[in-house]
Amino acid sequence: MAKNPSIPLNTTALHASDQTIRLDGIHLRATQVAGYTTDAEWIEACKRGERLAQRWLYEKFAGKMYYVCFRYLGNTDDAQDTLHDAFVKVFASITRFRGDATLETWLTRIMANTSINSIRKQARRGIKKDIDDCKIADESDATAMIDVPTGLSAQDVLQMITELPIGYRTVLSMYALDAFSHRDIAKALGISEGTSKSQLAKARKMLKQRIDERNGKG
Repeated sequence: MAKNPSIPLNTTALHASDQTIRLDGIHLRATQVAGYTTDAEWIEACKRGERLAQRWLYEKFAGKMYYVCFRYLGNTDDAQDTLHDAFVKVFASITRFRGDATLETWLTRIMANTSINSIRKQARRGIKKDIDDCKIADESDATAMIDVPTGLSAQDVLQMITELPIGYRTVLSMYALDAFSHRDIAKALGISEGTSKSQLAKARKMLKQRIDERNGKG
């Protein structure tokens, strides 16, 4: 059945959570408004540039994507600005989304790349500054992932990550949380793969120390 390509709604008053639309206090199922019942249908509507579908996508993922930006940038204002810029890129490139990865994974990579672009020069300065201290004898990246005590919340750990020096924070976020390879990190930040591995090891060590201190083991 053909879908109406233009939904005559004032999107400034529109909010969506999953597939529930609230318009000026009136709660409607999204399917009652647009007739879409699956994420795939909403995505296809986004590709056609339908405003309601774009609003659905933003409201469905903006919360999670904000924290991706916040992990890199470390403050609310910069994270919000970057989130906005990243979603502009999302809507400009949504037609290239083919479903090879999940939509959330695809969005996360755009958020991370936009955040990295925002801090590239500052991050590189931070990495270069500590380069001598960060070199390790074995660059095979054999360091273990950090075990987070059950007494700490995800918010606690996120806050600790944002408080790391910018070079450490950037590499740790890219590698451990957003699944970039060291080759990808090196290319994005203009550093060597060995430096990326060194930064990761140093970041994990510092984060573990802060977690231990918070947990009374320091």
